[in-house]
Amino acid sequence: MKALRLYKAFDLRFEEVEDPRPPEGWALIRTVAVGVCGTDKAFYTGSYPLFKSPLIPGHEVVGVVVSRGPLEGSLVVSEINFPCGKCYYCRMGLYTHCPYKKTLGIDFDGGFAEYFTAPIQALHNVDGVDPVVATEVEPLAAVLNAFEQYPPTPMSRVAVIGTGNIAYLATQVLLGMGLQPIVIARRGSPKVVHFKKLNADVVYVDEVREYVARYTPEGLGFDMVFEASGSTEGLELAISITRPRGVIHLKSTPGASFKADMTRAVVKELRIIGTRCGTFREFRRAIEMLRSGAVKPLITTVLHGIESGLEAFKRALSREEMKVVLKM
Repeated sequence: MKALRLYKAFDLRFEEVEDPRPPEGWALIRTVAVGVCGTDKAFYTGSYPLFKSPLIPGHEVVGVVVSRGPLEGSLVVSEINFPCGKCYYCRMGLYTHCPYKKTLGIDFDGGFAEYFTAPIQALHNVDGVDPVVATEVEPLAAVLNAFEQYPPTPMSRVAVIGTGNIAYLATQVLLGMGLQPIVIARRGSPKVVHFKKLNADVVYVDEVREYVARYTPEGLGFDMVFEASGSTEGLELAISITRPRGVIHLKSTPGASFKADMTRAVVKELRIIGTRCGTFREFRRAIEMLRSGAVKPLITTVLHGIESGLEAFKRALSREEMKVVLKM
């Protein structure tokens, strides 16, 4: 089959490789569409070291099951964690943290290929959903997992740091909860216009501290901050604008150490909650929300054919792009 394989930073090759062979209990899936996510970009630029080389990246993937079994012929999305199902953490229900798991597109070959494999139990039917839209099930499930772990209250003042895809999805989820999140953006960000179309309030980084001083109780900050800047500086900003005993949802995975004043976090008694990905529950809910239109992802570029994969990665690095999807 044809596939994109990443050997090292900026060394992404279009190659012929053997078709994957699914073991018992797994399925062979023909890729229909796959999105370029932040982790893919971090691997590509080298800010996040590869766990496997060469690696077929891509875990925001949608495909049709072609192997025999209960889902044969169905359009599906796959969870990204393939656990052992037997260890202590799996039996506790923390299967996304199984120490023996394989992770699609991270340390196990992903969706930037004509075919990929996944355990049948990791697959979710998305028949009837536009495959390009369905690529957003995985990132939306990750957002939902954060709010499932520690949800905002109806009275919460919430800020979202960042203007990328995760921030865009999180803003819609918060608006759907009846909240009015403040989106914190870098001045000059070309993506700000998309958030304003959602009727979200936007405050720029260079004016956010003045905003906090004027518009939050006693000028001490937001009740909750959803950090999705994708940068190593995002946590420092989040700590500075979160009120005492407030909550920070830390979503960025830049692949490098964060620079943050943890003394201030301790003095403020902040809860910093890291979330990586969704479980089967959030996947199911994400599918419902996309199917109903409760959340509408913004796909800014769709390229066609595996041969366009190199261009997809280059396009995804542009500040103007919210989400680039490759459609087979």
